[in-house]
Amino acid sequence: MKRPGHLATVGGHLTRWAVDTVGVLLAMSVGTFALVLLARGDPAALLAATRAGRPATPEQIEAVRVELGLDDPAPVRYLRWLGHALTGDFGLSLRSGTPVGHEVADRLSVTLGLVAGSAAVAVMVGLTVGVAGAVLPRGALRGALRAGALLVISVPAFWLSYLLVLFLALRLRVVPTSGMAGPDTWIMPMAVLGLPAAGVLSRVVAVTLREALDRPYVRAAQARGSSPWSIVLRDGLPNASGPILSVAGFGIGTLLVGTVVVEKIFGWPGLGAYLVQAAGSRDVPALQAAVLLLGGGFILANRCADVLQGLIDPRSRRTWSARAQRSPA
Repeated sequence: MKRPGHLATVGGHLTRWAVDTVGVLLAMSVGTFALVLLARGDPAALLAATRAGRPATPEQIEAVRVELGLDDPAPVRYLRWLGHALTGDFGLSLRSGTPVGHEVADRLSVTLGLVAGSAAVAVMVGLTVGVAGAVLPRGALRGALRAGALLVISVPAFWLSYLLVLFLALRLRVVPTSGMAGPDTWIMPMAVLGLPAAGVLSRVVAVTLREALDRPYVRAAQARGSSPWSIVLRDGLPNASGPILSVAGFGIGTLLVGTVVVEKIFGWPGLGAYLVQAAGSRDVPALQAAVLLLGGGFILANRCADVLQGLIDPRSRRTWSARAQRSPA
């Protein structure tokens, strides 16, 4: 059998990843739909009461149920939603009556901005602390960096949020307690999301870079008189990039999921807070769209990290080729 070329190997993996992603998203949509069905409360009763401004009568509830198609069997409702979703139409929000696509689009930019800022914090802090932990000799400073990384990893997001509110907003009064009104309101949400991701990244960078710096080619570079930082940047980090990229991709996906908690705590009008609001009102179309977007973003971040790892690390490309040869034609 002829060994597939690099482009063919990448194309084959992208195709398999696309198929896997579609399958995962379908499973997520079915699971979300089933969980909403099993939850307590009747969305028709909630919406009818909201419209009437008081507890709704059985006739009003039934009218809303017929209007929204909630009287159809669950499989019919799911397949109807899926057919519209495949065309980009996520239906109308049961709570507001406006198109879900418009509501999601208004909030998506807020969430993406928060994730981008948090990812920048995670990468800058994680790489700095990780490189320092790899090159510093054993001692108090290296131990303090490791302990700090483990601490921010272990602290739950909601508890770290309240700690920052207590000290930065209530004690020091340097930032507002909540809201999204200016640059100072970004500090606490980005710290809550970015610092735990930085802690994970720093540990991976420290361990993998320390292993890379112990290889024979690094000792040869040291014998040639190369500067320590040149060795770290030119020889160490590129050879440790595979695990670092994998963890970074997973971390960015985790940041997306973490917005569900952080946006609710700090009163941000993003997609995470929208998901919580939709779950509270049993707004199935809104909930389905929010879950799919956040889940799809998580998967996409990991896939992009895998592709970058394969493009940078030849060992990953050899693994791709081996899998492609074992795959049925």
